[in-house]
Amino acid sequence: MVDYARLFSRNLPRAVATPEGASAQVKYIFSITNAVPEVIDASEYLSAIRAGLDADGAASLAGYPPPGGHVGLRELIAGRLASNRGFNAAPEDVFIADGAGGAITILLDAFINPGDPVLVEEFTYMGSLRMMLERGAEPIHVPSDDDGMLPDAVADILQSLDNDGRRAKFIWTIPVFQNPLGYTMPAGRRNALLDVAERFEVPILENESYADFRIDGEPLPPALSGLRDNADVMYVSSFTKLLGCGLRVGFGVLPPAVTAALPRANAENLPRRNASHLATMLVYEYMRDHAAEHIEAVRRALQVRRDAMLEALSANFPAFCEWTEPHGGMMIFVRLPEGADTWATLAKATTRDVKYNPGGMFRADRGRNNHFRLTYSHNTPDEIREGIGRLAELFREEGYFEG
Repeated sequence: MVDYARLFSRNLPRAVATPEGASAQVKYIFSITNAVPEVIDASEYLSAIRAGLDADGAASLAGYPPPGGHVGLRELIAGRLASNRGFNAAPEDVFIADGAGGAITILLDAFINPGDPVLVEEFTYMGSLRMMLERGAEPIHVPSDDDGMLPDAVADILQSLDNDGRRAKFIWTIPVFQNPLGYTMPAGRRNALLDVAERFEVPILENESYADFRIDGEPLPPALSGLRDNADVMYVSSFTKLLGCGLRVGFGVLPPAVTAALPRANAENLPRRNASHLATMLVYEYMRDHAAEHIEAVRRALQVRRDAMLEALSANFPAFCEWTEPHGGMMIFVRLPEGADTWATLAKATTRDVKYNPGGMFRADRGRNNHFRLTYSHNTPDEIREGIGRLAELFREEGYFEG
């Protein structure tokens, strides 16, 4: 019998620690930012696919997508960014990818070598963090407050790297409804971060995958990408969580200098990284006709779910625990007393049909596990209340609620 383990490539991604129970199938899914199920209108999606096929015909499916992806969708994205996020992007600088993760993969593969430093927030999105760790990057967590990364701390870290003859490849930020912390970076903090990035000549990678998920509160500030002319900011976002995770359609916007220099994203290589052209047809036709009403339906659905989770936390968790109260996005971040270990407890939670994300999944060192993330986009409000009650019962048994 062939020993296939001996045949695997030496270039496989590096192993990344994951808690037991992370892949369990459960009823109360508080661990994944799924799209809201009931806002997906199958009949309208079918109509959008039909319209796309009628417009482009079978010929467009017979060959590879055009460089950069569906032209109409790239134009639509450029228009939405100008009207909603305050920056002007030429359609030729937009590329369609297999979700935001696909766009990030292109950038990581092009820029990251083993050992390269990347500055990230105090807790940062576990999916992107995992991709960095798999490639051997060195994520450096920057102290943060409720407005995001502390610019002075960013400057201190970059100066320390310079003193050691090293250079960060990116300042990596999720400035809108940050995952997992939920804050939105205000305009003043954005400009201060841009000042530091310009001083040290380090590009910013801005992930705005949650910009369409404002529930209430103040209007969003303009994207970092739109605050300065010629700013070295690379932008990624996605329709995945808005329209359906199964669609996997995201995009990136690159400064023209990067578009010209990036081997992995040039005209010859981009088609290999594109999302399904049929999926992009659907997204284009549907968003062209239904964007505003769909986003409003998602907002209403997320509001009742968020409120149900906040109410359930208040009813079941002691007052000395702390949690965020986000104005958008899909997640709430919770802090338990020191000594609580949500990494160790996850497997026990799954036996009660509940799953969450331990705080260590958002840290390169896999520490800070008295924190954990809850997501509220998938389950109904009643299911959220039931699941939080089950989780509180487990934490009480584990002694996490002893003051």
